[in-house]
Amino acid sequence: MRMSWTKEKLVVEGKTKKIYRSKEDPDMGIFEALNNITAHDDPAFTKQFEAKPRLATQTTCNVFRLLKECGLPVAFKEQISETEFVAPIVEMIPLEVIARRVADGSYLMRMPQFKQTDGKLHQFHRLVTEFFLKTTGGELIKNDKFIVKDLPRIPAQKEGETKPLDDPFITNPENQEIWQLAYPKKPNWETGAVLDHKVTPLEVIWLGTTIVVPLGWTVKKAMDIIDELNRQAFLIIERAWAMLGYKLGDWKIEFGWTQDGQIVIADVIDNDSWRLRDEENREKSKQVFRDQGLTKEVEINYAMISEMSTRFRLPKQVIVIWKGSPDDKSPELQFIPGVDRVEVVMSGHKKTMACLKKLEELQRDYPDGGVIVAKVGMSNGLGPVLSSHSVWPVIGVPANVEEHPEDVWSSLRLPSQNPMATILSDKNAVLLALNILAQKNPAAYMVRQMAIEELDTGY
Repeated sequence: MRMSWTKEKLVVEGKTKKIYRSKEDPDMGIFEALNNITAHDDPAFTKQFEAKPRLATQTTCNVFRLLKECGLPVAFKEQISETEFVAPIVEMIPLEVIARRVADGSYLMRMPQFKQTDGKLHQFHRLVTEFFLKTTGGELIKNDKFIVKDLPRIPAQKEGETKPLDDPFITNPENQEIWQLAYPKKPNWETGAVLDHKVTPLEVIWLGTTIVVPLGWTVKKAMDIIDELNRQAFLIIERAWAMLGYKLGDWKIEFGWTQDGQIVIADVIDNDSWRLRDEENREKSKQVFRDQGLTKEVEINYAMISEMSTRFRLPKQVIVIWKGSPDDKSPELQFIPGVDRVEVVMSGHKKTMACLKKLEELQRDYPDGGVIVAKVGMSNGLGPVLSSHSVWPVIGVPANVEEHPEDVWSSLRLPSQNPMATILSDKNAVLLALNILAQKNPAAYMVRQMAIEELDTGY
């Protein structure tokens, strides 16, 4: 039976949401979306449209559900109405964490050398992570203690007016002792770009926290976890959008501490959080509002993105380890959400009809598809039989190639209509299988893309 949730006390009210403590469980909060849409950290550039709470809530819940299905720690329990969801109340870490696939926005202002002359955006092989200190009105204060204050004033959207600088850029997040702050939209080499403001990372990450921090934790460990979760989550949603024909350029998300000392992805992730473009390179995110103000196009984009996000899902796929003999050693396979492992021991030579029947059963049970790793010794009749009777990719692995290298020929010289790949290494065969499944599986894509990006961090 689904639990009912009742608002008891307003905990936080921001520009785009309110958070109430739940009457049923004081550790849980009810997040209520508001109809505000803001830009440039400027109250004068705040508008309202009626459908935004519903659209923002639906997008956030769809994103959080997928991240949770993929095994990431997320502050999210369930959606309870069109404009509300329930999540654990966490102690927020006052950082805005960016992941960038392309050089755009403030990054190009700080790094103008990445601007392309052909009108296209520079794409990073490895996701770029950046950190900004989250401030309000030029200040960060907790428990009556100023972490930073008196940030300089900058021009506001309205001509002749100024506003406090908010969310300064952290130039050296790898430093564990002192973080240097800078203008987020100026190259660091410009005079005055680096601010006369520094903060202590320890105060920022454990800012007035009442949680029990695990023994042995350091600033570096916390930042490494935040960086890894940020990149993992981005890759999952990057693939989810790519499967629908969209390109995720960058995003800004936040993190918090749970009461048991776990760092989790928190707050919201919706169409305000990212830059997102369609197959014709048209912007569909809040950036349109920043550029044009509140237009009918902005409302249409929010509605479309919200509806499209309902299609986020983990498929039900399988990697079949098919062996000709129980004596053949099975390849190792790590757990990937949405990918089952099935082992079959059946000879393609001796039980051909039984093999084809089993193949039909697997295709029935896994409509999202699978990959077959056929590990067979001696003459590999199994792999060619399976590959000629299914559109599922088949990867042949000669089981005894070290002792009998001649066995490889039965996997290489194949007749027509037998599109089987041959790989000698168990590990590489499994990686190829995962690469194939990753085209439709955000979790598999995240695992493989993370590993690929770590191969050459100087790329």
